[in-house]
Amino acid sequence: MAELYDYEKDRPGRDYDSFYLRLRGKIEDWARRHTNDSITEYVLCVPDFFYLLMKLMGDGDVPKRCKVQIAAALAYFVSPADVLPDILGGLGWLDDLYVALLVVNSLLSSVDSEVIERYWLGDGELILKVRILIARLDEKLGSGAIRRIVAAFRAKGGE
Repeated sequence: MAELYDYEKDRPGRDYDSFYLRLRGKIEDWARRHTNDSITEYVLCVPDFFYLLMKLMGDGDVPKRCKVQIAAALAYFVSPADVLPDILGGLGWLDDLYVALLVVNSLLSSVDSEVIERYWLGDGELILKVRILIARLDEKLGSGAIRRIVAAFRAKGGE
């Protein structure tokens, strides 16, 4: 696992920092009320993946072609027009997580993993976490869930 990245030391006060903190607070509040919910462990990862993508977007070691995917995923995060609306609470954040997982999984094949892991705030090894989460969420939400979310994302102009 990469050493925890201190997000406050790097450009404090940026819009994505405040979005990350608001999202983290909202999700932690939701998780405290839903400790027995089967999706809580997944939803708690959402802010970490948002933060990871934001930091990778500004990293000079990430190729520009990869930043197009990152920008699309970040736009999906902040867009009110989700496949699963965020007002659904935990369930509403799963599509954001799926999109982030797909992008990070794609980045792992074209960007040095050390660059990606430099910004990982979450628990555990990032590469393993991505693969496990994709498999578990696909199993939990049904076969082809990732394809359906990506298709809806593309239909809304995401790629």
